[in-house]
Amino acid sequence: MPEQAVPESAELIAAEIRSLRKGRGMQASDLDRRIGPHLRELAAGESGGGAVRRHALATELSSCLIQLPGDLRTAIMASLGLSTETRQMPHFKDRVSWLGTRLGYEYRTALRRIDSAEQLLAEEIARELLRRRGRIASSPEGWYLDEFRTVLRLDTPTPESLEHRRIIATRADLTEVMAWFDVPPGPDQARPALAAEILYGGRLVRREQPSGNRFQFVVQLPAPLRAGQAHEYGLILRVPEGHQMRPHYIFTPECQCNVFDLRVRFDLNRRPVWIRRVNGETVRMFDAARPTGDLASIDEAGELHLRFYNPTRYLGYGVQWQP
Repeated sequence: MPEQAVPESAELIAAEIRSLRKGRGMQASDLDRRIGPHLRELAAGESGGGAVRRHALATELSSCLIQLPGDLRTAIMASLGLSTETRQMPHFKDRVSWLGTRLGYEYRTALRRIDSAEQLLAEEIARELLRRRGRIASSPEGWYLDEFRTVLRLDTPTPESLEHRRIIATRADLTEVMAWFDVPPGPDQARPALAAEILYGGRLVRREQPSGNRFQFVVQLPAPLRAGQAHEYGLILRVPEGHQMRPHYIFTPECQCNVFDLRVRFDLNRRPVWIRRVNGETVRMFDAARPTGDLASIDEAGELHLRFYNPTRYLGYGVQWQP
């Protein structure tokens, strides 16, 4: 669809945002019951109560807000109670008054700014949901990840990762599974490149690249699995000689994943300027390198170990660094 086309669902999403701004907004104690179907989908269907949903939805809204002008971002952050200054305000009208004072507007003008910001935000959310839905066909069926362990080596001639996946079958006679990777091209490269081979636990039968950055590897299992049966297989992935990887390693789950365990081994002769933990972010949040957030450090062996439990689907988890 054209870049500027506005999905029909934008009006419905705008209505959900207007409903959400009532009372304490995003800080409401009954937030989990107040979220409409589109905003629930935006939060990746995350369950676990208000606190979990609040974090996931706030992260997604912040990402979509990047596309809005600064004054409209301020308007939404105020109206929903996401900004530091308005988070404790129990009434929407108080947050509108604060916005008017902050931007030098009368109350009605501030309210119109909020209405305009909600409409633009709704359009961004609608486009994001359409983008995700276009990837559903390649999401896994018949299994989920019990544990995903990765060792990323940056002290080798080219970057490589050793990936160990423990899956649980959810249907009988499961014979194939898929490992997916989104690999953006390195600096000054038109297309990314990725080589893969099986370490154990199956046979690589198909390699797909449905889009420029998307890689999918279909693994045939040694024997059909029954529902509830576990199986582990390993892959080794390499960036070919002459290619570079972006300075981050991010796992974006597209199915249930109970544990994501990541070890990164840096080259001690090329220590990164900084490293930060990426914990539940969208692509637009971690794509631009910046030394903010949860900073981390390597040990005397040049290694970093991170572990994530129950990562939210379609959000990014891992590590980012500045070479």
